[in-house]
Amino acid sequence: MELADAKKELRQRMLKLRSQIPDHVRRQQSVEAARQAEHAVLEPLRQRRGGSLNVSCYVSFGDEPHTSPLIENCLSRGDRVLVPKIGAERSLSLHELSGEADLVPGTWGIMEPAEHTAIWPEACYNEIDMMIIPGLAFDLNGGRIGFGAGYYDRLIDRMMSGHGGNTRVILAALALKDLIISEEIPMEAHDFRLSVLFAPDGPIYMNRDLRH
Repeated sequence: MELADAKKELRQRMLKLRSQIPDHVRRQQSVEAARQAEHAVLEPLRQRRGGSLNVSCYVSFGDEPHTSPLIENCLSRGDRVLVPKIGAERSLSLHELSGEADLVPGTWGIMEPAEHTAIWPEACYNEIDMMIIPGLAFDLNGGRIGFGAGYYDRLIDRMMSGHGGNTRVILAALALKDLIISEEIPMEAHDFRLSVLFAPDGPIYMNRDLRH
């Protein structure tokens, strides 16, 4: 099977599977994954880096894992939370979020930062400590598959290549149990890999240096 066909088949399969997860299960697992992330990764990372963090996190939509528990946790601990906003030519910009009141319906009805929110300049992308990335499925080698539009491929490429590159950022995902698969996700040369999955039973590490 061609790589493109394999990706398409996996997307369709995972979209169907994700839609069948009951919302109360999705919510419960999301809350527990956020709690595990705080205890095992975020708080130790604050201690190592000497204070609050700069965390980029998307706002969940539809049947995605709920990101609000993780966002609220980071805000309550003084972290700067940067939320993506869809722009022209399939691009993402990052905006500082102070709370839920800063969010309004945007493209496709997805909640995103309002016009008054401050844009995080690309010159400061190298100061981002962690980026929480959406996905349809994740494997145990850091592989991820999204919807195929390439929004995060382009954002991460800009973050890694511009202004000296960001060598400190941790690429992570909030992952429900059923979204973590044993098979290897088909990857292309330009695809990035994750460092850690925030799962309900505890983080799954691809970068062993994140263990404390």
